[in-house]
Amino acid sequence: MQSNQAIFQRSKKYREEYVDSTPSWYRGEYHLAFTLVFTGSVLLYSLSKIHDLTNPELWSIIPMFLFGNWAEWAGHRYILHNPNGPLKAVYKRHVGTHHQFFTHLTLDYKGHKDWRALLFPPFAPVLFVLSAIPLVILGGLIFSSNVAYIMMATIATYYLMYEGMHTLSHIENSPFLDKFPLLNTVRRMHVAHHNPEFMHKYNFNLTFPICDLLFGTSDAKVGLLRGLLCGMSERYIRPDLKTITDQQKQSKEAVNE
Repeated sequence: MQSNQAIFQRSKKYREEYVDSTPSWYRGEYHLAFTLVFTGSVLLYSLSKIHDLTNPELWSIIPMFLFGNWAEWAGHRYILHNPNGPLKAVYKRHVGTHHQFFTHLTLDYKGHKDWRALLFPPFAPVLFVLSAIPLVILGGLIFSSNVAYIMMATIATYYLMYEGMHTLSHIENSPFLDKFPLLNTVRRMHVAHHNPEFMHKYNFNLTFPICDLLFGTSDAKVGLLRGLLCGMSERYIRPDLKTITDQQKQSKEAVNE
């Protein structure tokens, strides 16, 4: 097990080098704005094309939401954390950059240059939407155009929710967020995910930890409903992981002194 002191020092050094190497033209505000404007435009356009919606068409939101939750979990587990996966460059960027810049000891972001390591690259939402088009077209052919636009709207909403909840999970020392139902669960799980001891095995959902709880990759051993709402409580953490967590908490206090 790596010591917290070593993890902290390595991350601190990497952060300094990464920020110093950030191009002068980069602005985190523009990065965030592009993500919001592009994905938000896809969402608004899709909603504007929906007319005379029926109840069965409206219920198509549920399977698309669950599919999005699985895609988030599977993509994070099998692509972003799999060095032997089909997209090694994506793995290197995620683990080599995001997880070095942000650890469970250095989770917060400060200046706008930190957003370069926090957010997905600007081309990511474009590729995300484009990759969904074949599925959306298929949904339109099998069901209706309303279903197709609902599918695209749900996909865009899920991407925005992903980036939003992920960003909120990187805000440290926020009593308000730690008391907000469900979000506090996500925040606690994401801190654990950034622990180098856990990151390749646990907590791959960044929004609702449904698939983590269903497929046994949650650091908490508990049922679905309780797992979603357990908040900051560590009562249900797996005993073997709790031992590691307690040891690292003790060394974290030493690091912060």
